[in-house]
Amino acid sequence: MVSVMALYVKELSPEERSQLQQIANGSDAIQARWAQIVLLSASGIGVPKIADTLGVSAATVRARIKAFNQQRMDAMARGSSPGRPETISPSLGDKFAALMREREPRDFGWADTGWTLDMLVKVATVEGWVESISREGVRLALRKSKHSYRKLKDWRKKKRTSATIIDPQETP
Repeated sequence: MVSVMALYVKELSPEERSQLQQIANGSDAIQARWAQIVLLSASGIGVPKIADTLGVSAATVRARIKAFNQQRMDAMARGSSPGRPETISPSLGDKFAALMREREPRDFGWADTGWTLDMLVKVATVEGWVESISREGVRLALRKSKHSYRKLKDWRKKKRTSATIIDPQETP
C-alpha cells in the first residue's frame, strides 16, 4: 500500500489568522483567494477539496500553501506583473512617417503612387524593422509617435499640388 503525504499549512498564530481573515474579506480578489486557501488548509481541509471549493487548480492550492509555509504573511503580498512586453514603439512610427515623407512606393517596385497600410506592412517586414505587423499595428505605431496615417498619406498630394500652383503676380 502506497502512503499519500498530505500538504497542509503549518499552525497559524492568532495574529496571522486575524490578518488572513481581513485579507479574505478584502477588495483584492486574488489576495482574498490566497487567504481563503490558507485558512481552509489551516482548518484541516485537503488540497483537492480546497481546489474544488474555490474553483482553482490543485497546483495553485499547493503552490499557495508551500509559499505560506516558507514565507508566512509575506506570501500574501502581490508582486508586480510586468505584462506583455511592448512590441510597437513610437520609434517604429517615426520610421513609417519618415518613409512616407521621403520615399515613394515606386522606390520599392510598386506601381502605386500613394502609400497604403498593406505596403507599409510589407516594407516593415522586408526592411527587418519587425518580424510581423498588422495594418492596425502600423496605424498604432504612427499614433504612438504622434503621427496620423491619414495626414501622412495626404502629405505628398498637398506637396505636389502646392508646387504646381502658379502665382499670377510672379509671371512676367
